[in-house]
Amino acid sequence: MNNKKTMKICVILCNVFLVILFCFAIALPWLVTWYVKITGREDALLTTVMVTCYPCVPFAAAALLYLRRVLKNALKGEAFSQSSTHALKNLSFSCLVISVITLVAGRFYLPFYIVGATFAFLALLVFSLKGIFASAEKE
Repeated sequence: MNNKKTMKICVILCNVFLVILFCFAIALPWLVTWYVKITGREDALLTTVMVTCYPCVPFAAAALLYLRRVLKNALKGEAFSQSSTHALKNLSFSCLVISVITLVAGRFYLPFYIVGATFAFLALLVFSLKGIFASAEKE
């Protein structure tokens, strides 16, 4: 499979994940209520998950849209453009915000520490890529 096909598939997957994200956001109250009942957890978990996940949704959507922009630029042959560098910076920022939100929530529900650490790593990775793209753009 060549790079163009791979990038096109990634753009399609970004669109699919955006739809899944919005469906998840709509179904979140039902899903969390179901999870709390099935596992026998405290009702406080419902509030913790809702208060953590809903603020993350816009940043996750923004991250997917910025990733989509980088992929679209690469498809046009403009991978190392100012637009891609800016999108990577915003993508990194979105991951960092999600990381902070979930790390704070980890105090109340431990699995959020794993999510927070994962997004902190992603923020670092994307920020590093942004630096590489910025230096390539100057050359």
